[in-house]
Amino acid sequence: MSQVAPAPAPPAAESLATVVTTPTVRRVVRRSLYWGVAVAGLLGFGVLMVLLNGSGRELARWGADEAAPVGSRAVLEVLRAEGIDVIAVGTLEDARGALAGDSPATLAVGDPRLLLDAERWGELDGLAAHLVLLEPPLYGLDALGLDAIPGDPLEERLDADCDLPLADRTGAVDADGVAYTSDDGLECFTGDAGAALVRYDTGADAVSVLGAGGAVQNDQITQAGNAALALGLLGEHPRLVWYLPTPADLTAPTLDELTPGWVNPVAWLLLATGLAAAVWRGRRLGPVVVEQLPVTVKTTETMEGRARLYARDGARLRALDALRVGTLRRLADGLALGRASGVDDIVRAVAAITGRSTDALRRLLVDREPATDRELVALSDRLLELEREVLRRVALDDTANAAGAAAAPSDPPRPQPPTGRMDP
Repeated sequence: MSQVAPAPAPPAAESLATVVTTPTVRRVVRRSLYWGVAVAGLLGFGVLMVLLNGSGRELARWGADEAAPVGSRAVLEVLRAEGIDVIAVGTLEDARGALAGDSPATLAVGDPRLLLDAERWGELDGLAAHLVLLEPPLYGLDALGLDAIPGDPLEERLDADCDLPLADRTGAVDADGVAYTSDDGLECFTGDAGAALVRYDTGADAVSVLGAGGAVQNDQITQAGNAALALGLLGEHPRLVWYLPTPADLTAPTLDELTPGWVNPVAWLLLATGLAAAVWRGRRLGPVVVEQLPVTVKTTETMEGRARLYARDGARLRALDALRVGTLRRLADGLALGRASGVDDIVRAVAAITGRSTDALRRLLVDREPATDRELVALSDRLLELEREVLRRVALDDTANAAGAAAAPSDPPRPQPPTGRMDP
């Protein structure tokens, strides 16, 4: 007796394993690794740019609370420790308020971002007993009436070479900055490029132009005699107002300031030209004449104009469709089908009265598209022939119906009752 081999089990597990599409954790991590690295790179680049911009030399330079190398926190803390009342402000109005009072004060102004305009620089004149300018621009010096001119950068150690007691205590200066030259002021710490300090004494008030702005920075305050110079300039009076301009000092320009100088003359010239042209053309054309125009247009003019438009644009199918619509409407009226009848109804009625096939009639009335102007003319002629044939057959049917009605026998006359006697 032969044994029957058992049938193999259906590969259900295998088929299910191939159908399962749920991603594993490893696959998800592998797919998202690229995007994760890209996003991390972008974030790192953004953080780096923020750090670079935030630690810019010009943006944070001489900050009163800035502990970075370009800040001035160290020298101001030393002044506070020596009993100097240090007030840090960010606007000119705050500086005026801090300087209010009878006691003499020192006003130190540094504008590394060049936010002050010439008018604002001029308003600094006479605000304090001692005005210390940290690397001021040329237009600021001109606004204050000072003849100092900025020159090349300071790149060397400069020894004291003037009669100021402060210069004797300082000895030498070694700091970054800009050299200045002056004829009216007293130049101190001069070199080949110019002086690191220019002093103006005008009686009760004094102005010091400090070109060596690095002498008050945290990273250079300990070099050479920078500390003695900074403390001597800023600690001359018991109160120091440390003023670094902010965007709040910016003044919005007016519309007149933003408008170029040539705009107003050109606008007046254009206005005068327009008025002159209006007067010239108005006198030449004369008064307005009212004329009665026709309110109706002949049908033939409209038809011919539309035909010319179709011919110019080569719209053969559109022109033929217009002819077909008119033919179908007239055929429906002639066959008494009514305006609500469809194309198929009209085709069947025309086929019944003319004996033509419905396919041929449908091609003529609906489907066929002209490829040339000659074919368009031929199709329009065939439409006209079809209309005439239908109308002729309708007229013949009406005539036959009328003739049949006339030839039909009439009813025999009814006998009339006798009106008299009928004697034989």
